[in-house]
Amino acid sequence: NIEYSNQIDFKYQWSNNHLGFVLNPFVQYISDFISISPTGSNNGGYREYQYLQYDNVELKGLEMNIHYHPHKLHNLHLEQSYSFLQANNKDSKFGLALVPANSIKTKVLFDFNDYKNLVKYKLDYFSFYHTYKFSQENFAEYEEFTEAYDLINLQLGLKFNEKINCSIGINNLLNKEYTPHISRIRGVAGGIPDPGRSFNINLKYEF
Repeated sequence: NIEYSNQIDFKYQWSNNHLGFVLNPFVQYISDFISISPTGSNNGGYREYQYLQYDNVELKGLEMNIHYHPHKLHNLHLEQSYSFLQANNKDSKFGLALVPANSIKTKVLFDFNDYKNLVKYKLDYFSFYHTYKFSQENFAEYEEFTEAYDLINLQLGLKFNEKINCSIGINNLLNKEYTPHISRIRGVAGGIPDPGRSFNINLKYEF
């Protein structure tokens, strides 16, 4: 059957020259929610699943973002976001599959464009990005508990002229081994983690 849902959102946004704030709570009620369940059989080493539907599923959560840059250091941007989601399956004592874990994300960005002594070295910006994922204890019958983890990414932006700019980045700086709860290959072959430490270079030319 077709899924049907009703959702209520509330969004409040406020900002001035140095501080911005967004608050977005929501609740969603879903009938005939489409999900999957393992049949207990395997095919080529992979689990087989069958589709099923739940009549009464509730999703509720909160998203919040805070953006601040100090008056005396206007080029510094501090941003923090929160994402919380709770899924309730009222037709089963178990949770729903592939529900994202709650998270807190922090970003620190410094813009060098107002500092002439640094701009001469082609520096554009530097950013520090940290993600903390909480453990996921609300999961389906065939899923497993997912531990909490945190990730750190760094990026340096370079601007050679008005047409050519470049960024150099490091993802997963601490080489953390982790697998997101929403990964569809988390339970395959004992679990396949996401990439470890990696480096990237992005060169852009604007015509």
